[in-house]
Amino acid sequence: MNNKEIIDLLLDSDISEVEEIELENKDLSLLRIYYEFDDDEIEAAEGFANEEHEDATEEEKEELFRAFLYDLALDVVSEAIEDIVDDLEIDCQFSSYELDEEEFGYAEFAAIFYPKGKEVDLDQILDEIDG
Repeated sequence: MNNKEIIDLLLDSDISEVEEIELENKDLSLLRIYYEFDDDEIEAAEGFANEEHEDATEEEKEELFRAFLYDLALDVVSEAIEDIVDDLEIDCQFSSYELDEEEFGYAEFAAIFYPKGKEVDLDQILDEIDG
């Protein structure tokens, strides 16, 4: 698996940072992906939470704010991954992490790329490396 090519394609797709996680199996490419929100995206999320939902409580507005940013990051990352999978004719599984309540400036994902037809379980692999 050409990890450098995958990383370069991700970085060309508005992904802020990609961290490679070494695995013994070289057919697998496990990456931690970070999508950093720019000022316009944060401002749009604030506008969505405050102006579109004026009657919401502060707690509800905070949830709407984070949900807006999460959905935005999920759209960007999933589109980038879909393009890579199509272009390189490989498969991928990915998982997102909840936005940090204190630090909402970025969203974090884990993705594993692998040859088509290979049996892979991202959750199991993440459990093994975290364990």
